[in-house]
Amino acid sequence: MGTESRSNHGEGNPEAAKEFNTREQEFVNSARGKKKIAEGAKVSPEDEASLLEAERLGRQRSKGDDSKATPPPKK
Repeated sequence: MGTESRSNHGEGNPEAAKEFNTREQEFVNSARGKKKIAEGAKVSPEDEASLLEAERLGRQRSKGDDSKATPPPKK
């Protein structure tokens, strides 16, 4: 039962998160990453209708546009 190491961080692992973020930034800034970003999302015509319907339903349930709202202060 007591096989947990001292590196067990419970719900989160700061070292893994840092490594993920570093590798993600390297990819985004690479030639391959820039190409993928320029290509954008490729959505089939069949899926596009489904995505538009999901967006419509989400907007219908929302309380309005909050893109200009200020985020809550950090504690």
